[in-house]
Amino acid sequence: MKQLEQLKLSGQLPTPRGVALSILTISQRENATLGEIARVVQTDPALSGRLIKLANSATHIARPVVSVQEAVVRQGMATVRHLALGFSLVDQYRDGVCQAFDYQEYWSHSLLMALGMQALGMRVHVAAVDELFICGLLAQVGKLALATVYPEEYSAALTAQNTHPAQPAIEHEHTHLAIDHIELGVAMVADWGLPKVFTGPLAHYEDDEPPSYPHDSRSNSLLLMLRLSHRLADLGLANADVRPKLLKDWMKLAVELDIQPDQAGGFIDEVITQWREWSELLKIPATVLPSFSEICHGHHEDEDAAPVHAAPLRIVVADGNATHRRNTMALLTEDTAHTVYPAENGTAALALAMEVLPHVIIARVDLPLLDGYELCQALRATDDGSRMHLLLTGQENDESQLTLAFDAGADGYVPLNISAKSLHTRLLAAQRMIQLQTAWEKDRAQLRQIAAELAVVNRRLATAALTDQLTGLPNRRSAMDQLEQAWSAASRSGMPLSVMVIDIDHFKKINDTYGHAAGDTVLREAAANLRTSARREDSVCRIGGEEFLVICPNTDLKAAMLSAERLRTNLSEKKITLGQATKSLTVSIGVATREPGTVDVDALVSSADQALYAAKESGRNQAYPAQPRRQTH
Repeated sequence: MKQLEQLKLSGQLPTPRGVALSILTISQRENATLGEIARVVQTDPALSGRLIKLANSATHIARPVVSVQEAVVRQGMATVRHLALGFSLVDQYRDGVCQAFDYQEYWSHSLLMALGMQALGMRVHVAAVDELFICGLLAQVGKLALATVYPEEYSAALTAQNTHPAQPAIEHEHTHLAIDHIELGVAMVADWGLPKVFTGPLAHYEDDEPPSYPHDSRSNSLLLMLRLSHRLADLGLANADVRPKLLKDWMKLAVELDIQPDQAGGFIDEVITQWREWSELLKIPATVLPSFSEICHGHHEDEDAAPVHAAPLRIVVADGNATHRRNTMALLTEDTAHTVYPAENGTAALALAMEVLPHVIIARVDLPLLDGYELCQALRATDDGSRMHLLLTGQENDESQLTLAFDAGADGYVPLNISAKSLHTRLLAAQRMIQLQTAWEKDRAQLRQIAAELAVVNRRLATAALTDQLTGLPNRRSAMDQLEQAWSAASRSGMPLSVMVIDIDHFKKINDTYGHAAGDTVLREAAANLRTSARREDSVCRIGGEEFLVICPNTDLKAAMLSAERLRTNLSEKKITLGQATKSLTVSIGVATREPGTVDVDALVSSADQALYAAKESGRNQAYPAQPRRQTH
């Protein structure tokens, strides 16, 4: 497709930078070694920590991975290359200019997909779990690409999708962009070298009617894994009222991968726990979700709408005497809407309690297999059991029996010959307790949601604090933080580091002649041109007024001067309309490289500033190198 090929050649698609780009470059050499890869990874502490964590979370070997070298060896060159690429995209594209595209939600969804694929890969051995992680992380990278390359058109497509949700997303995308995120994403991951076995399932896992691969084939397993991971990510970001239905649909599909309903809870809770851990590591928001069992029984939340006396209960009656068990059940169901479950011994009662999650358990003290006291202790040791109302019953009715019952964790003790009226009175306490628990869980869910929303807001505020609002470039504070990191990396690796300070020529005259609105237009156009003209590994920042700073890692003075000249030339060819006039922009650039005598980042920027002053003194519209510092003896 012509449009797809043009996008590949344009250089506008999301691409890795910095250390990730270095890893890609090294790994393409025939003589590349894992040692070289490990040394490059070690220059980036964030990437090092992420690879070590992933190596430990994806391995069944008892001894944990503690070094970058070992993590790289365990994961292999191709996997490390893909992981570095994925993490680089996370760090670079946390936000952007596509207004209707929620960048944070996109990465949160992608991260949960990645962890879902990883967890499924430990059960269904069709590919390396690290490869499955990156497959999940990049499964919807086409959406990020559309938001990056076509921000306005994709924003319109997303708005149309919100207005007409019944129409598939790819139809809205084709209407507004003549391409869809699936087609673009598959082409991108194929270019990045993701194994070909993934591309077929990636192209079809969102289809309403995906292709019918052979049941036991690798492609069919990968397709099911992607569909399950995608639905789990949808569940993680869904509103509370639709979670039970999404969970039910997920469990139906999971059976096709031999994940039975009784195994689903542990699987999902574990993935959600990892999601929260990874979200902190990657600075990505993750919704605080209730447990699997809480989502399953979400209908409990509506029970407090009824009067206390009318609230139906789920009750387990555990009694080894069949006649007495039936009599107690008859008392409980008479003129009530309670649902009552029988159990003939303590072991059966415990299993039933974990299955149906009753509100109340009425257990006889002398139960077979597991007596009433032991049943209470076993239930109180679990999260679900700690919320149940436990009543023990027995022949004797004295203070010592009551003490033993409370010591075992019971909420009360009733005699075997209790009347129907007395029994229903005792259950009122259970109903009130359940109402309080329901209200508390609602409050806790609301607090969790508020905390999650605050975390997202705080991250956005943190991003805003580091972004120049006019141009969208990193501001001075962010520039100096990035420069400090580049300085530290250069100190460890011994690689060169250069900076450019760029100043728009005669900018004051533009403001005075055409007004400040025109000046803002010039700054935005200059920023956009510099950002697209700069090398992938370089970082362009606005440090104040009409001045920009470009950080060039792994770059000596000669290469930095060539890059500066290209920036200057590209900008001078840009025509900007100001009022009735069309103007060309020129800039003066000062270039400096870290030398043995350069003491810190301030000294490096100062050298570039001096070179900029020299460029202006020499007539402007030129790049000028800083003069080497004289060595003092």
